[in-house]
Amino acid sequence: MSSRRGEPLAQRVANTRARQDPPAAPEVRHCWYVGPCGRQAALLLSWRRTTPDAPWEGYIAVVAPDEAGGWSLVTMWVSAAMLEPRD
Repeated sequence: MSSRRGEPLAQRVANTRARQDPPAAPEVRHCWYVGPCGRQAALLLSWRRTTPDAPWEGYIAVVAPDEAGGWSLVTMWVSAAMLEPRD
């Protein structure tokens, strides 16, 4: 298919997609997670409340010890009470 401008429709679609801005990255914040391994640096990815009167929970990414004696990146929902602002 072609247009009156002589540019095929497929090329026009590709050009339009190339001009569009990429989606914005989510806002990520540094925080402290106070859990079983003590106070650890974490990234706060999102907040939620499961019901209007439920306490806030934060979705975080943190490193945790694994079974092989190393470390693994873990993401999880935790109570806001387990999170502290970055110093």
